[in-house]
Amino acid sequence: MRTIFSAPTVDYERDGKPATFWGLQGAASLRDKNLTLTVVNPHVSQARDTEVVLRGAKIKSASALVLTNSDLHAHNTFAEKNTVVPKEQSGEVRGDVVNFRFAPASVTKLSLQLG
Repeated sequence: MRTIFSAPTVDYERDGKPATFWGLQGAASLRDKNLTLTVVNPHVSQARDTEVVLRGAKIKSASALVLTNSDLHAHNTFAEKNTVVPKEQSGEVRGDVVNFRFAPASVTKLSLQLG
């Protein structure tokens, strides 16, 4: 499945020099009428408001599982197993377009049910 991500780059400084890397990245898979997009937003403080556009298909519904935490260094341990857990979120569906906000420093599984 052809997937194109277009987002502003992330600008930062490394060893005293300016550097950049991709703003959003991910993959897509289709099984029956279920399209799954797995997307990474690497920016540590900026959410990415996006428009997911499908060509030749209608989207019936959109749901998401988002893995993120406001503390960039948060992690699960044996003592604290639920510090970072997936949270459900929804997207706004209009025909062949879904509007979705990818949280900062997140990995998102966006599930689209096609009609």
